[in-house]
Amino acid sequence: MIKIELEKNKVIKLNTSSKVFVPTQTTHYLLEAIKENIDKKKKLEVIDMGCGNGVLGISLLKMFKNITRLVFTDISKESLEDCKKNIQINNLKKKNSDLIISNVFQKISIQKFDVIINDISGISEPVAQISPWFDRVSCKSGRNGTNLTINFLKNYKKYLKKKGKVFFPLISLSNEKIIFSYLKKNNIKYKIILEKKWPIPKSMMKHSNFLKKLKSKKYINFDEQFGLIIANTKIVYLV
Repeated sequence: MIKIELEKNKVIKLNTSSKVFVPTQTTHYLLEAIKENIDKKKKLEVIDMGCGNGVLGISLLKMFKNITRLVFTDISKESLEDCKKNIQINNLKKKNSDLIISNVFQKISIQKFDVIINDISGISEPVAQISPWFDRVSCKSGRNGTNLTINFLKNYKKYLKKKGKVFFPLISLSNEKIIFSYLKKNNIKYKIILEKKWPIPKSMMKHSNFLKKLKSKKYINFDEQFGLIIANTKIVYLV
């Protein structure tokens, strides 16, 4: 079990089984950005897509009493089992929450949310296969890492309330240009509300030639500094 301190006197506890995606720094960046941009007074209905062990949604329920309903979704049955346990561990079982197995919006009935959070896989599938993040965990994002994000962008408007907010990460270990091109082509207004650079794990550096080959084919992008491969995470807010 791990403990995460959210704020002073606010801590969550989490269990994660071996087949469940362990949240990375990107999830923490996403939480940081949402905290600064979420409505703190209006009653909110929220959906956490790609919830994993529930860290993001559980954190929000702990921090914001104005969230009246939170829907957790993931393609993984094991993830939702962990999420359910973690909701109970953190004494949130009385909160109005639902858990749904779904590939993006596939199993989500048409309903409207004030906040949609997309933390579904957004890195190149070949990169996921050599990373420590997706050990025994599915990643079906395609060679350029954009398949699931494009699927999300094609459908999110049907589920968003008027003046609702959408948050999702873009990671340079994918072809970000495809996402930005889609946003522009479809007149979807957005802001980048947080941007962070970070070195890839040391365990991945032995695959540096493979990563450079993927970069040369424009499947991914990164910088190189001091012998390290530096990736980039942007948190996108649709306005």
